[in-house]
Amino acid sequence: MKILHELHKLGYQKLRWMSYMAPTGLSLRCHITTQDHIVVNQEIIFDGNQGQVWCTSVGAMTTGENIKPLVKTFMEENPRLLEIGKGEDPEYVEWFNKLLSLAESGQPPVFYGEYWTLPIGRIKVGNTTMQTPPTTMRLISWNIDGIKAHFDALEKLVDEYSPEIICLQKVKDIKDSPEFEIKGYKRECFSTPHAGVTTYVKECLPCKFSKSHVPELSGHLLKTEFFFPSFTLYNIYTPYSNPKVEGAIEHRKKFDDILIKMIETTPDRLIICGDMNIVVSEQDCWDGKYKRNQANFHDWERLNFTKLTEAGNLIDTFRVLNPFSKQFSYFFRNDPQVRANNQGHRIDYFLASRSFEPQIVKAEIIQNYTVCTNNPILLEIKY
Repeated sequence: MKILHELHKLGYQKLRWMSYMAPTGLSLRCHITTQDHIVVNQEIIFDGNQGQVWCTSVGAMTTGENIKPLVKTFMEENPRLLEIGKGEDPEYVEWFNKLLSLAESGQPPVFYGEYWTLPIGRIKVGNTTMQTPPTTMRLISWNIDGIKAHFDALEKLVDEYSPEIICLQKVKDIKDSPEFEIKGYKRECFSTPHAGVTTYVKECLPCKFSKSHVPELSGHLLKTEFFFPSFTLYNIYTPYSNPKVEGAIEHRKKFDDILIKMIETTPDRLIICGDMNIVVSEQDCWDGKYKRNQANFHDWERLNFTKLTEAGNLIDTFRVLNPFSKQFSYFFRNDPQVRANNQGHRIDYFLASRSFEPQIVKAEIIQNYTVCTNNPILLEIKY
């Protein structure tokens, strides 16, 4: 722990501590790693493709020993770990320093163990317990417009961002094909030929998936309940109100009505994400002409969106963090020149309960994934 304390002082504050009892119960095992390898602060996750990102031992030491040579050894032997551990995280450092002071007084920490059953979110410290450290959860939502066509891009996105949760829309995978599994994630699909939503969740995040039997929601809404942190997630693909398709407008209106009533009865701590097929304001439209007599721009669609946010006391996370941004998630033609001219709309959203607002770290549109008309969007929350 003193090695990590010194590394934090050197600016490697994104490094994390993990400790647990050996299966024999005779020794305490310790790891220095990064958050991506600790899920829900309960288990340490080893990624075989990135075998250099943790260190299990730098040598034996006793109380009072000079720590500097061991820190030097650690830095020499773990360049990759230092590379990804660089940066400031004062909130975690404050938590860790408290843990270190308890350890120095003879109360070693155990994140999880075969011999103790603790509530999720608590760790054993000596003969008492302590709250687990502040943690960031990363969510990505993307209208992928055909998972078969763009699965390689999805795998690249996962490798680059390592999100805890991925919500896809317009998957178009009626067979729930097994070749679209992603290592380290559990997956649930709600498929239809021209729509379909899929949610991936890291395996160690406790959750429960559920699908609605209401016809208007089939292939358009997938619910996931999480237990730590506790919240409800709706992955939605809002039907497009295309006036040229018979029944499309009626379908959209019924979908909106059902969703609003559902949100009214959902407890606090709610996140809704997906392609919602609505341009809310002039800032969400490249030419500012957000009031038009066409799909995504109707006043009744905008009114329904307002009713939804009011029913759930929801905030538009991107707009809260980026009040003046003119970035867009959808480009009507997947053309380099259209993108270069920024001729797009913002129709993809992360809506969240207002109670989440103090915990929102980041809400962005990911700009460099352009294989289809919609760009992925990202949300990070602290818990």
